[in-house]
Amino acid sequence: MGAPHLSPRQLDILRLTANGYTDQATARRLGLSIHTVRDQWRWGIRPRLGAANHSHAVALAFSAGLLTESDVHQHRQESAA
Repeated sequence: MGAPHLSPRQLDILRLTANGYTDQATARRLGLSIHTVRDQWRWGIRPRLGAANHSHAVALAFSAGLLTESDVHQHRQESAA
């Protein structure tokens, strides 16, 4: 069985969370409503990864190869600029 499929938007949300963004900050950064971000977590990201919470989802995404160390560093550099 391969890595779970996540949409590009779901991967964006996951990357920002891995970089320490809250749901509210993620929504602002991506131009989404907080409800959209929370729905993506509730009905998309967590179920597809089999995660209990955000931190667990990030850990599982790293294990599955959906996120890499460069995803974290790239976003941190962008937010510092």
